[in-house]
Amino acid sequence: MEASALLDAHVQLKRAYAALNEALDMTRQLADAADRDDQVAAQMLVSMRQEPTDKLARTQEALEQQRQALPAADGQRLAALLKGAAAETAEEAPLANQVGLNQRILKQLVELDQVVNRKLAREKSIYK
Repeated sequence: MEASALLDAHVQLKRAYAALNEALDMTRQLADAADRDDQVAAQMLVSMRQEPTDKLARTQEALEQQRQALPAADGQRLAALLKGAAAETAEEAPLANQVGLNQRILKQLVELDQVVNRKLAREKSIYK
């Protein structure tokens, strides 16, 4: 795969990382608001979380468009890297590392979101 394709994907993954961190920060604030029983702040933070979610969706769309524009073998390799495959070359290493970083932040975000959702929604939680 060409270095420019790897760099483009890495840039999109860095944007995703920023959006994930932003969502994680807002979710932490939401957890604090739930602990304080501050419904106004909680509602505001829930709506504010939509922006990083939208940013994340745009980065996913850009990565998918990039993957589709590549030759078949390169597109398959990029898809594998984006799913967490190990780097096979030194050029792939930064991308593979960023994928791992993003996956760890996403895991933290999902775990915290489950806790917050159960606090706020109780028996109506989307997490069972």
